[in-house]
Amino acid sequence: MRVLIVDDERRPRERLTRLLTTTPDVEVVGEAASGVAALEAIPRLLPDAVFLDVHMPGLTGFEVLAALPAAGRPLVVFVTAHNQYALQAFDVSAVDFLVKPVTPDRVSRSLSRLRDRDAQQRLTRLAAHLEQTQPLRRIVGKRRQECHVLPVETIEAFVAEQELVCAVTAAGRYVVEKTLRELEAALDADQFVRVHRSVILNLATLTVLQPIVRGGATARLQSGQVIDISRRYAQPLRDKLGW
Repeated sequence: MRVLIVDDERRPRERLTRLLTTTPDVEVVGEAASGVAALEAIPRLLPDAVFLDVHMPGLTGFEVLAALPAAGRPLVVFVTAHNQYALQAFDVSAVDFLVKPVTPDRVSRSLSRLRDRDAQQRLTRLAAHLEQTQPLRRIVGKRRQECHVLPVETIEAFVAEQELVCAVTAAGRYVVEKTLRELEAALDADQFVRVHRSVILNLATLTVLQPIVRGGATARLQSGQVIDISRRYAQPLRDKLGW
């Protein structure tokens, strides 16, 4: 079993590495000191499982899980010093949850749970639960092979372009591993509104609306970028804005 360890503190990473490497069929393929580093390492190292700290700066462990595409997602064991997170994870059948300081016996039991044939199903249920209950405050966007943490309020729009979905910001566009349907369900509906079959707009960044002859409109955003509003979505937007 190939394992990646993710924790922003060096000593817990080293302790987990020592405990895991005593198991003959476990190979620790790498360590990461942040959620962003984990997201960059996972597609490169292709671990079977990730021991993932929950409380990290930048991205929490739960946000890392939410950012991982379901296809090829490794199994996850959460690690934390806070018992309340453990209760939340077990309520939705997480693969496993280790409370620091970890012990050899608990690590052994976690490895057994990872080998359980239902482990991936439990992780899928947890990911779905988090998307429904955790407000989306940050999202990970990729540009030039780098992962960037984007606060949602800085995103002017999400735009589907062929097979990709991009977060549009004043600093440029970033590819996100979400569909527009998933984003629409997770974002604040009072702030983010579907205005086209391929566009979700952040109303807080809207500066100018210009009606067009066909019944739709164009929207100019704070960065100066222009987004099309289709005829189908123009009237609900008018109703929402009192336009």
